[in-house]
Amino acid sequence: MTYWEPHVDLMISEYNKNPVHNLVMEDFSVTRHEGNFICGDDIDVYLKIADNHIVDWSFAGNTGAVTTAAASLLAELIIGKSLDEVMERGYDTIAAAGLDVLPRRRRAAIIALLATRNAIRAFRGEDKVEEFEDLLDD
Repeated sequence: MTYWEPHVDLMISEYNKNPVHNLVMEDFSVTRHEGNFICGDDIDVYLKIADNHIVDWSFAGNTGAVTTAAASLLAELIIGKSLDEVMERGYDTIAAAGLDVLPRRRRAAIIALLATRNAIRAFRGEDKVEEFEDLLDD
């Protein structure tokens, strides 16, 4: 999509007013912090992992409307999924779920996913750290 659709504004508004999984989890398996210097958002994600699956996930931090909406949506998309499935997700996952934002807001839309993927890499003991560009399709 190359233009802003009204349903995107509605999704952002609804998730921003009523975010889901927006809390500091206490009994997490791994956590990760990411920052977006362009918009000033920073986020911490918390994952509870069992049997190679995300059994719980939450986020907290200084997040704007797009980041809050995308993080809330992400929670609904990844809880119960295998770590391998989550590692295959990128911006296209968020867009396909209805939160296809303008190019200048895409970093805000994927910061929670970036933090989650880097948390999974840390949990697995991997040295690689992904950047925003690794998750964007452009």
